[in-house]
Amino acid sequence: MRLLLFSFALLALASCRQMVNAVNMKQLAPELVEYAREPGAWYEYMPEYAPHFCLKTRYHIVYSDPEMQLGYWRLRHPLPPHRVMMEARGDSLILHRSFVWDGVSFGRTEPRELMPSLLHDALYYALQGDAPFTRREADLAFLRACRRYNCSGKYASYLSVRTLGGFFGKPEGTIAPIVEVTSPATPPAPLEP
Repeated sequence: MRLLLFSFALLALASCRQMVNAVNMKQLAPELVEYAREPGAWYEYMPEYAPHFCLKTRYHIVYSDPEMQLGYWRLRHPLPPHRVMMEARGDSLILHRSFVWDGVSFGRTEPRELMPSLLHDALYYALQGDAPFTRREADLAFLRACRRYNCSGKYASYLSVRTLGGFFGKPEGTIAPIVEVTSPATPPAPLEP
């Protein structure tokens, strides 16, 4: 019995070390870095930020999925001037220009994984502000986006976010964004230039 418990403890420790190593080896595929340098790229690559890198949208992004029902709400930055960062309008998520994310959570971000990772990071950020949908709904939206963009390992990625997403969903020490519930009659927020 002690040997069995000791074996489980070693396995858990090894898994934690592998997870830390995977996070430390987080990177972007070279073609994503190259594309970010092009004048028409829809995102910027900022290697100087965060532990590994950050990406920032250059334009407004509208992501629609008929199976995604996020409700109606608007998310504002937690610090003044509280600019609108994103907005949900039923089956569409509108990400305003300059939204920052960091690709997939573990390992290397490939081109097909860029949009699903953006969607998932945005939805998890909205959950920090208590947006009116569940983590499960965010994870299912991620899975459908992975299918849409033909990501390899989509089911393993989905199982990872379902299993570990709750641990990374509300980073300690961060200020939660401001979520305002709206309605279908509420006009969309103006898009900043």
